Amino acid sequence: MAKAIPKIFPRTLHKFCRWHIMNKHKDPLKKLYKLFPDLKDQLTAILNHPLMPSEFEDAWKALIEKYNLHDINVMINLWAERKLWISAYWKEVFCARMTSTQRSESMNFVLKRGFVTERDNLHIFAKQVNNCVQARHEAENAEANASTGTRKIVTRYGFEAQVMDKYTRAVYSVFRERQYHSTAFRIKTSQDNPNNYLVHHYNQSKEFAWSRHEFRVLADEAEGRYECECKLWEHTGLFCHHVIAVFEHLRLDEIPSKYILQRYTKDAVTNPDFNRRDYRTTTEDGTSIEYRRTILYSEAVKIINKGCSSEAKFQIALSAFRDANSRLDNEDAELENNEDAEMENNEQSSNQDNTTRETSS
Repeated sequence: MAKAIPKIFPRTLHKFCRWHIMNKHKDPLKKLYKLFPDLKDQLTAILNHPLMPSEFEDAWKALIEKYNLHDINVMINLWAERKLWISAYWKEVFCARMTSTQRSESMNFVLKRGFVTERDNLHIFAKQVNNCVQARHEAENAEANASTGTRKIVTRYGFEAQVMDKYTRAVYSVFRERQYHSTAFRIKTSQDNPNNYLVHHYNQSKEFAWSRHEFRVLADEAEGRYECECKLWEHTGLFCHHVIAVFEHLRLDEIPSKYILQRYTKDAVTNPDFNRRDYRTTTEDGTSIEYRRTILYSEAVKIINKGCSSEAKFQIALSAFRDANSRLDNEDAELENNEDAEMENNEQSSNQDNTTRETSS
């Protein structure tokens, strides 16, 4: 798969799932955890917190040195594959919070746990899959009904009211949790630039490298730029603790709309005319097929939504689609005729050249 993906999907970045990596090495890791009771917590801290590549490597080496794990095969193997599963090495790559095969794996788990077994016949398997899908639909409908309730903001910050209004309930819950944890960070202004802030955890423990680091956050209210060196927004499309802490420090009224991706909003399903890479849109020169498809899809959705509202509008929209389809077919036919004519002209020119050469001979 590692060889096929770059050929078939050249714009895709292939990395390993962290859960699978840790699961593959769970038995030797369990033995190490028994020998060193604090190792699991410290290893988890290194993997979970947003370190830069150099800091991750320093923290890893310090962990190996502390417990004398230089010759342990599992640690050697984890280190050798670090660039394929440690997110510190590809934080600038957008993944929309999907850093593992969690969606497919969680569905497999649900199906195997409550609906099918390896001994089921094919017809029973098909029936149980349908039951599973129906159960998931019912659960989603229940969640949708629950999400219609009124939510209340916890603070008086303007930006919190904004994200509560825009984000879905699930995404807003993630934001609220990060906002809660952001209160554990302290902020000081950089001496180099008043728009740069240094954000660090209040507990600058010597045990964990992530707690000692000062994350540099750019917050330019005039230009509407908010960036953190941990690159969590670039990686997932949601702000990190460090930027949220700066929001509170500045008492920000509103987050620029470019930082609120439509995929995370309440309108993502009801108005699905957004680019799947809407955090970084294709240039507007029309040369990209992906760009053209996105624009055409957006316009088509608008016409469809308007055309469904009445019979008269439906007939107008249907006529417009059929007319456009007919004109596109005519354009294809004209292009094909032009290509045939060009090929014929080239053949005639080639024949004339051959005749001229024979006459000269």
